[in-house]
Amino acid sequence: MKTKLIILVMLIGCFSCGTNNKPVSDAQKEKIKGEVKEVVNTFNKGCEEANPETLFQLYLNSPDFIYMSNGKIFNYQQSIDTTKLLFSSLLNQKGTIVSEKYVIPDNATVLFTENTKWLMNFKDGHSVMQDPWVMQLLLKKIDGKWRIISGVESGVEKNVASESSKGLNHVELEKQFIGTWKAEAGKDTVLTIEVKPFYNGGFVTYLKTETKGKIIMQEMSLLGYDKNADKLIESAITNSSPEIILMAGWFISANKMVEVPLENISNPDNATFRWIFEFKSHDLVAWTEILNNKETKIYALNRIK
Repeated sequence: MKTKLIILVMLIGCFSCGTNNKPVSDAQKEKIKGEVKEVVNTFNKGCEEANPETLFQLYLNSPDFIYMSNGKIFNYQQSIDTTKLLFSSLLNQKGTIVSEKYVIPDNATVLFTENTKWLMNFKDGHSVMQDPWVMQLLLKKIDGKWRIISGVESGVEKNVASESSKGLNHVELEKQFIGTWKAEAGKDTVLTIEVKPFYNGGFVTYLKTETKGKIIMQEMSLLGYDKNADKLIESAITNSSPEIILMAGWFISANKMVEVPLENISNPDNATFRWIFEFKSHDLVAWTEILNNKETKIYALNRIK
């Protein structure tokens, strides 16, 4: 009896292997393509809407899950954490599918490849074009549902003119800062900023912080417009260091400006810190400091003259 049972188990195993490895008919391939296409469309929609949860429901929660992006390798949890961080800085993305290909070795496995280009619009106003951009997904049908078990994406990225900043005159908008501003900067500490016009289209800024009337820090800067970069470039020096601080700034709307270190002008999303200045009114500016993509402080700058 035991011998017959062993033979039966072996036969079932052999039949199962034979079923998985037998050629997939053209009709079956078309059906599988249609099912996988729905998954891919959902994936791309989640990317366009910067909605990470849409992507996560398609991933297989498994120690074997792996995702690679431009030379970096992520497991399941790392992929979730990284995607959430990236999408939190995005307004949206616009994808264009150039071509796509399906490789179907059996009726439960699909290797999907698409050649695309993406326009990434960030909340701080800058935009990045990914072109060309290739994505490859390995999908398995598990418990009747197609799941992404592995993914790879890579390509070429470059900064492009932001849709939100097109047509804005940065020099004219910078004139809104001309005047003297004050803000509370901590216990018994006051921040004062004075901005003056300098020649034709330039600006000189004097900044100081005082604690109980004693000057703690002073900074002088010269700001002007760079036509090639379409950005405002600022060079500053403080009383505590002889090194020049170089910054790049631009308006993303008539009342909001972003500023990052000059070295990050081409990839501001990778900047360690950035500033956002928003005019709440003619006499009030909210100055937000962002460190490692987290807001660390907001100054309320009030115009005093």
